[in-house]
Order: sequence, then structure tokens, then C-alpha cells
Amino acid sequence: MRRVGIAEIMRETGLSRATVDRALNGRGRVHARTRAAIEESLRRLGQADVLAGSDTSPGEGAQADIVLRLGRGMMDQMRAAWRRSGARGAFHDLHLGREAEILAIVRALCEDVSRPLIVCAKNTGPLVEALREARGRGKRVVAIVSDLAPEARDFHVGIDNRAAGRAAAWLIGRTLGETAAPVGVVVGDFAFRCHEDREIGFRTGLRALFPHLAVVSEAQGEDSADLTRAAVARLLRNQPGLRALYNVGGGNRGVAQACLEAGLETPLLIVGHEVNAVTAPLLGSGAIDYALACDPGLLLERALRRLAAPAPAGPDTVWLDFAIYTRFNLPAFSLGA
Repeated sequence: MRRVGIAEIMRETGLSRATVDRALNGRGRVHARTRAAIEESLRRLGQADVLAGSDTSPGEGAQADIVLRLGRGMMDQMRAAWRRSGARGAFHDLHLGREAEILAIVRALCEDVSRPLIVCAKNTGPLVEALREARGRGKRVVAIVSDLAPEARDFHVGIDNRAAGRAAAWLIGRTLGETAAPVGVVVGDFAFRCHEDREIGFRTGLRALFPHLAVVSEAQGEDSADLTRAAVARLLRNQPGLRALYNVGGGNRGVAQACLEAGLETPLLIVGHEVNAVTAPLLGSGAIDYALACDPGLLLERALRRLAAPAPAGPDTVWLDFAIYTRFNLPAFSLGA
């Protein structure tokens, strides 16, 4: 057994230094799930020097394939992170890809069970069944960004999306104040578990903390700027008194365009997700007020790190921190693509 440093545990689990310090030294309360993740990290890093002390990327030389159905901005960030990682495998860019196309690619990749698969896709029955069957034959699967049914993956790397939804509710509720007002939600597709969880967190957050704010309508845009623009335009026509919008998925450019074209007398408060080449200019211009995001490169790094380690015996989700960004604190990773 070797001595494991706090910095290594932080990199492995995605937890903050303060949280790791509290768990290791008994300072304050730590959630049992968090403590278990730290203990598993200590066991794994202490028994095998997996990637520790290495100056190379955690994905350097890793054999894996990746299938992503993401918005355009985040897709470009993930592609750049994949190239930087040094991982060897096929990168499948399925932005706006149809379910039949995604399923066909996943089934083809599952024929070789020796190569792990990283995937972000809708949590549909046929996809879950294909991955469940492949895992039964020994294939390792990690769901990234958006979770899948437990039987379809070995673990999940992402943010706590219900907490993100509650954070959006807090931002909107505190900004709008105590006056009763209608708000709207924009989704890509509820088959993405991240979209579903964010919307649930948002609604429960408003209900618990700001009951005078009511979600009066939803628009669905499939993470497409054009479809989102049309959906939000319809929403604004049907709900002329709307005060705020929370976009749980992609299509942020479409949200901003629809609001601009509507010629609103009072600008809407808009909260979205991700900070990249698409959303950073919208934040900078004030077209979007807030964006909740995690570094996409860190998401990929954690996924590759877990694939390089033994199969996890502890928690099967790697939670990463997310932050709230505005025009005044755009992160370095927003330029990463």
C-alpha cells in the first residue's frame, strides 16, 4: 500500500478539497455516498498505482470508442478533449442523430466486447437492451453527461442534474423576487435522463422555495437551434406574460433568437446549460443571463480514468461539480474547442 494524497483523491472522485479533507479527518458531516466514493478511491489508488504520478493524459493509449448525441457546442468541446486525451478509438459525432442510426452504431461497436464504450444518448428501450446484452458478454460501458438505466452501463460520469435544476430555480426565484410570475421550461427530449432530472429538480425547487412562480408551459427543441427557435416562438405567443425561461438542454442559440425576434418589451431572464463556442457569445452579449456547466474535458478524463481502473466495487456514479457562469466569469474551457 502506498500513501495517497488529497489531490489524487480529488482528481479521482471530482470532489472538492474541503469535502475530501472533512471525510479523511472527521471534520463535519459527510454524506455516506460521498464517504464511500472516497474510501473506494483510497482502496484503488493505494493498491495499484493506476495513473498516479504519471505526466501523461489518463487516456493516453487507451482503447475505447465513444458515441455522443450532444449539442453542437459541447460536441466540439468533447472532440477536442478526445484528441488531447490520446485515446485510441472511434469518435462518433451524432449531433441530431436519429435513434435508428445511433442504435445501429452502438450495436456494431458492441460486437467487440473487448473495447470499452463511452456513450451519451437517449435512454430508450432498444438502446438499453443492446447495451445490457453486451455487458452480459463482458463489455464495459460508461454513460457520460446523461445517465442510462443501471443495467445498460457500468458507471455514469456527470453532474447532479436534479441539483442543477434546483440551482436554476434558485437563480430565477431570487432574481424575480416575490411577485407572482409565469416561467417556462425548454427541453431537448425527456428520453435524455439529464433533461428529465433537470426539469424535475427545477419544478421541485420552485414548488419548495418559490411557490408564487408557476411553470406554465414547456417547449421541446431536440437540442436543435432551429427546432428550439420555433418551439420557443410558439411558447412566447401563447404565454405573452412569461418572465423567465430555463433551457435544460441544447439549442441555446434558438432560444436567444426567438426572444430577440419576439420584440419583448421586458427581456426574459434566461438560464441555460453548458459554456462553449455557442453559449459564451450569448452570455457575453446578455442574450442569456446564466449558464450551468461542468468542464467537458474533465468529464471525459474521469470516464477514461475509471475505464483504466478495475471495475468499481463502490458507487457507480462519478459526480462532478458544476458552476454558475455569467458574462463576467466565462471559464477557460469555453474556448477549449
